[in-house]
Amino acid sequence: MVTIRRQRTLPNKSSKAVEQLEQLGEIEGIFNLRFTYKKATVPFLNAVTFKDRRKAQAKIRALCNLKELVVLQTCNRVEIFAAINPSESCRAYDSMAECWRREVKQNPTVFYAGLESSSGLEALIHLFRLASGLESMIVGEDQILGQVQDAFNESEKLGVVGPILRRAFDSAIKTGTEARNRTGLNKGAVSIGSAAANLLEQLLGNLEDKKIIVIGAGKTGILVGKALAVRKPNVIYVANRTYQMGVRLAKMLDGQAVRFDRIRSYLADVDAVIVATAAPHAVLTEGLVAETLRRRGGKKLLIIDLSHPRNVEEKVKALPNVDVRNIDDLRGIADKNLKMRLAEVKNAENIIDSELKRLEVQLKCEQVEPIISAICNMAEDVRQKELAKALKKIGELDQDQRRVIEVMTRLMVERVLIRLIDKLRKAAIAGNYQIVSTAQELFDTKLEGEA
Repeated sequence: MVTIRRQRTLPNKSSKAVEQLEQLGEIEGIFNLRFTYKKATVPFLNAVTFKDRRKAQAKIRALCNLKELVVLQTCNRVEIFAAINPSESCRAYDSMAECWRREVKQNPTVFYAGLESSSGLEALIHLFRLASGLESMIVGEDQILGQVQDAFNESEKLGVVGPILRRAFDSAIKTGTEARNRTGLNKGAVSIGSAAANLLEQLLGNLEDKKIIVIGAGKTGILVGKALAVRKPNVIYVANRTYQMGVRLAKMLDGQAVRFDRIRSYLADVDAVIVATAAPHAVLTEGLVAETLRRRGGKKLLIIDLSHPRNVEEKVKALPNVDVRNIDDLRGIADKNLKMRLAEVKNAENIIDSELKRLEVQLKCEQVEPIISAICNMAEDVRQKELAKALKKIGELDQDQRRVIEVMTRLMVERVLIRLIDKLRKAAIAGNYQIVSTAQELFDTKLEGEA
């Protein structure tokens, strides 16, 4: 985890600028409340999910007086990111949490037992890790990056985000993309469904001209079906004992539903069979597969059995022109790929560390820009007034002569101020608040919100 250390020596006479810089070490105003798979069960995550996210978002923002708000909801997490006034952090935490609890009608003891929170820099680090896939159940998974982007986009459309969360989410999404592009964090299938689809590609080549039948439309059938669909095979047949379940999955995959009692007529024509049923007995028996192979005229058949218990009879493996793989083979592949991904976590964390430091520098520089702007405006006012007096005394000049004097005076002011501006920005980056405060006092500059 990244730690950004700050100098804490402050001048005796504090100012708005100093207060802003002091708060910057915690990345002012960012706050996060969350329930995730790490501490909450799936039923509980469902219970604390907002049924109408837009309505709940607007309600919580109004009741808790939040400046900005983003709500992220997936099957593995429900999270609120907010921008608040740091001085109100305790009140905001209590208010946000209680609004959430009441909105989802949960028992206080149960609700607060699983609620996690972070603020400031810790909240920002969590967001960066989240977008990079380091907080996911499957490390490095790509879906979360799109979900983070979608949650932000929806909040932006609702008009409930501003500069703080916009900067935070933009940087997190950029970092998540960078982490995947520069490491192997999302490489290799680590779910059984993806591993099965990858194995098909490995053994059959490009799937675009292949015909595949998925037997079983339950959870595993859905997972492998989705993994296959993105590879756009020629056709995906779906067979299930309850025909309507097969129809639903087939529509989801843009495939074709097959009645379970007609599987036999399709086996002779497909390139691969994926068995993913919950049947307690063999679905593909030695006799059925032997008959299928005779009708295939020597064309090899690939069978992947994802069922538990296994739904392909053991004797099928001994038949000619058939290649049978089971869930244990795929678990081995998935485990190997997971180890490869975990080995990339440190590289991804280094990218997050680098991006956070870069963001910190930008934010620190931005904190002194109002002071720099005030000094430059003051100098420009003086320049224009004195230039006007000088031109009046000189008398009539042509346009070129006036332009020369104009440019000369502007360059003089810029060259006088350039070192001061550079010093102020470097002081902000280094956390030297004494210099920032002194500059503000010397030039008698006032920031927005100061009396």
